[in-house]
Amino acid sequence: MAVSISDYQPQDQQIWEEELQDFIPSRVFDAHIHMLLPEHLAAANRPPAAANTLAHADLPALQQWAQRLYPGRETHFLVLGWPSMGIDVTAHNAWCIEQLGQDPQSRMNRLVTPSCRPEDIERDVRERGFIGLKPYRIFSVTGDINQCRIHEFLPHAQLELANQLGLWVTMHLSRFHGCADELNLKDLHEFTTRRYPKIKWILAHCARSFTYWPIRQGVDRLRDMPNIWYDVSAVTDVRPMLTLFSREDHRRILYGSDGLDATYFHGQYVAMGRAWQALDMKTSQLKFPHCDGRPILCIYEQLLSMKQAAEIAGWSRDKVEDIFWRNAVRAFGVSFGQGATTAKAH
Repeated sequence: MAVSISDYQPQDQQIWEEELQDFIPSRVFDAHIHMLLPEHLAAANRPPAAANTLAHADLPALQQWAQRLYPGRETHFLVLGWPSMGIDVTAHNAWCIEQLGQDPQSRMNRLVTPSCRPEDIERDVRERGFIGLKPYRIFSVTGDINQCRIHEFLPHAQLELANQLGLWVTMHLSRFHGCADELNLKDLHEFTTRRYPKIKWILAHCARSFTYWPIRQGVDRLRDMPNIWYDVSAVTDVRPMLTLFSREDHRRILYGSDGLDATYFHGQYVAMGRAWQALDMKTSQLKFPHCDGRPILCIYEQLLSMKQAAEIAGWSRDKVEDIFWRNAVRAFGVSFGQGATTAKAH
């Protein structure tokens, strides 16, 4: 079943009240979130009505969830196009950017596939207000969605346009070792320092480090590259978060949730050595005879890891405020407070 705001449970409320409400600032910019109208999916990928496995996520749905997850906070978003094989890219992008017209302080990265024409992307940037691109590895021209390189799902013609326009690119790195992969590091170094120096990169999921190892291997080299940012979305293991918080410039880190479907379920992303897997308690057979076995929302698991990492790293309150909203103000030119659109509960 699709995630539903009605699934918010008493144990979630307890975690909010006891652990998180004093940690989350009064302003939140979620720099990694998705909207979806399921009708835009290809018929082969569209769940039957009875299954309803994907949430209908328009802007009001994002705002409702935000007010449930962080009540009383002013929240805005960087929406990323939904990557799915066969999705109607044109219709999806048009619908999403139209939705964001309801909130002038939210932004969007346009979904792109290798078949998207640069002239169409440029028109959408100039006329519709997209600020960046959202490519994804499943669109790789090689057919290898696991070991493809960046230019194989974000072709050089699109990279050249992004450089010309100074666009953002939210990048979920491919290859087994993510940001520890030598080819990924080589490509990012070439792109940031020489070939495409005006592109601003957001490396999603702590540079795709759901476990302790990739970011420990890659952070020192990434730190020396210009125009690199990170979002922390969907990472629930405290170890990669702590490495990022203690060894990178906090001004390059952005909060993101990867909502709705990826983190608004009860469970987490479990690290097993250098591997990880989503654990959704609705489908697991785990038993908890020795403790309170009520799982909490994955996004709250992520926020708990962020809180603990910030404490261990000795972060000031100002640094916490930066990661949740001030860095986004500087990066995307958004405004909070008077004159800004505030997310309301519906």
